[in-house]
Amino acid sequence: MNKMTLAVTAAAAVVYAVLIASIPFRIKKIDRKKGALLMQLKSEPPFRNIAVLVIAALLIGIVPFRNFALYLGLIFDATALLATWMSVKEIASSGRNGVFENMIISETTAICYDDILSLPTVSYENDEETTQVDFRILEVIPKKGRKIQLIFPDETTRNTALEFILKQCPRLKG
Repeated sequence: MNKMTLAVTAAAAVVYAVLIASIPFRIKKIDRKKGALLMQLKSEPPFRNIAVLVIAALLIGIVPFRNFALYLGLIFDATALLATWMSVKEIASSGRNGVFENMIISETTAICYDDILSLPTVSYENDEETTQVDFRILEVIPKKGRKIQLIFPDETTRNTALEFILKQCPRLKG
């Protein structure tokens, strides 16, 4: 067993544990910010995410027992940690999907209305020159970061959620 591989795997295990331990704190942070529920959105049970966490732990655990080159061990550990981070985000918002007084939560995205710069789809979706608009998607431009796409199960759900959002934050009407 290579000492460098063991050190990298130990570091990955520590990061994995920290990510898992952060779940209750992420949940409390979301619950503290969200406000009252205005509209419930469909939530998937977190079974898939729990399975990903188990597989990620196995992937991190197997690296030191195989004779992988250091770069392969790094790739496996990084992949496991990325999958863990994504699953932790989904688990934290699982069962909380909805439009709230202060934010919208949809799958892995939880964004406060104060952090939204604009909703570009609102301004161009009803324009006659615009074609091929998927009316299940709501694009969000945050004040920091990249464009976010919130995907709803159908157009009616999206329009209802959009009404609630615009009622809570009228400046986004475009």
